[in-house]
Amino acid sequence: MREENGQYMPGPAAGCLKIISTPIGNLADLSPRAREALETADALLCEDTRQAAKLVNALGISRSMSTLERLDAHTPPARYSNWIERLASGETLGLVTDAGTPGISDPGAILVARARAAGITVEPVPGASAVLALLAASGLELSSFTFRGFFPRKTGDRERELALVAGSPLVSRGGCAVWFESPQRIEDSLAALAKLYPESHVVVAKELTKLHESFFVGSAGEVSAAVAAEIAREGARGEWCFAVAFQAGGAETRDSGGTAWKTALKCMLEAKVPISEASRKIAEAFDQPKKQVYELALQLSGKKSEQGG
Repeated sequence: MREENGQYMPGPAAGCLKIISTPIGNLADLSPRAREALETADALLCEDTRQAAKLVNALGISRSMSTLERLDAHTPPARYSNWIERLASGETLGLVTDAGTPGISDPGAILVARARAAGITVEPVPGASAVLALLAASGLELSSFTFRGFFPRKTGDRERELALVAGSPLVSRGGCAVWFESPQRIEDSLAALAKLYPESHVVVAKELTKLHESFFVGSAGEVSAAVAAEIAREGARGEWCFAVAFQAGGAETRDSGGTAWKTALKCMLEAKVPISEASRKIAEAFDQPKKQVYELALQLSGKKSEQGG
């Protein structure tokens, strides 16, 4: 391979970069074509070689660790140049991530772009997608959706993200937005959503395609409470993603006199969340007076008010 005017000029034996989608949980979701690609590629470029080794071993595919090479957010430029040279010389390289489709909120886009610039064949091998699996099972009638990657970590960033997405034409005209989230932050993220957009319709999925797959569907407030109760029972674990269909009116559409917060409170108490903790979470999520929420929590739990007779 030679380089002319900043462009790679591959020779006649140029190989192929295969973008291989792997299961997001259930190994039976691997397609025959993806299995063949995993077996026959000269090397697999992996987000984490240890995870890739577990996958191929679980699938009964024999590969030596020397054919598993790391490609992540910290990969130096020289590694990309080496892979392009190998592709141009005729090798077939497979790109995989820890789960799902590479390049979607995962490493890989840089290599794909450089391979295309070098005139190398890029072949997608489609398969499992957490985003599409969530939307297909959501029950939302959608004309469009936007995928936003991982939900922001900081409070201010979350508020700006929600305001930006809720006000976008794509979402406000019958679409929805989808985010990924970690088990450690899903509770706080949904609480932020419930506080600002309590009447938005939310579908949350935990452990898609896996043994303990679970869905939580309802208003933002109801789902926030249900997920908080789930975490109180099971702990912060699993892979999470959620879709939001925002209601017109956005953050101004408060349910101050409604029943959504009461339903959410009852759900948390039935999940054995302590009264004080449940009251605090509901008051924050629904912007309700703490004393009012606590009094109702006592009534629902069959306990007397600290001020009552």
